[in-house]
Amino acid sequence: MTLEALTGELFAAPAVSDHLPAPPIARGGWGRGREQRRSDDPLLALEPRAYVEALTNLRVGRDGKVSCPLHEDSTPSLHVYETPAGGWYCFGCGRGTSVYDLAAAMWRLDTRGADFLELRRRLYELLLPDQEPPRRARG
Repeated sequence: MTLEALTGELFAAPAVSDHLPAPPIARGGWGRGREQRRSDDPLLALEPRAYVEALTNLRVGRDGKVSCPLHEDSTPSLHVYETPAGGWYCFGCGRGTSVYDLAAAMWRLDTRGADFLELRRRLYELLLPDQEPPRRARG
């Protein structure tokens, strides 16, 4: 589709987008999408409520909130989402995302290098005791 003249005529989105080429499919390495990486890692596939409760020793409320263990929190500000892709987010301290990030902050570990290997080992021990962590670090 080529714009030859701007006439001011309005079009419905499908009238334009149906003519666009399909997006390229990423193939491995750095180009892999977030969901693909999540499906490769059993820790990232865990239900956020389960890992938040296991890590904090607190029950997530019916409203999906719990007091954040990372700062003084008189009113529960850590929101636990329903899906692994949603993860968690604290509206008090602005932190959030995956099981790795919550555990790293609580255990004062980094999410890279040797700390990551220790972090993953501890998470497997706590959350997936019947499984062994992969021998190689994930890219």
